[in-house]
Amino acid sequence: MSGAAVVMHQNRLMRRFRDAGATDPKAAVALPHIGCRNSWVFRRMAARGVFAETGEGRFYMDEDAARRFVELRRRRMLTFLVVGLAICVVWIVLCYTAR
Repeated sequence: MSGAAVVMHQNRLMRRFRDAGATDPKAAVALPHIGCRNSWVFRRMAARGVFAETGEGRFYMDEDAARRFVELRRRRMLTFLVVGLAICVVWIVLCYTAR
């Protein structure tokens, strides 16, 4: 699964929990009830605290953890882009000065 597909899947999971109102322990839902499955993307997000299990296979989304997760994802992407841009600039400068 490509990076973009993973991000889209993550966003879809969070949207389904929000749409179902499953954002606190009292409103926890079973995954099949909202059209989700226990995929590796879901398990990874649960390990990071975005989704929490209340028991009996019911989950809810922790809104604060979801916000932190998205912010960290954005920071990682920005860092990746800045490093990539810096490498490109250095490469261009080295190629230009080598002439």
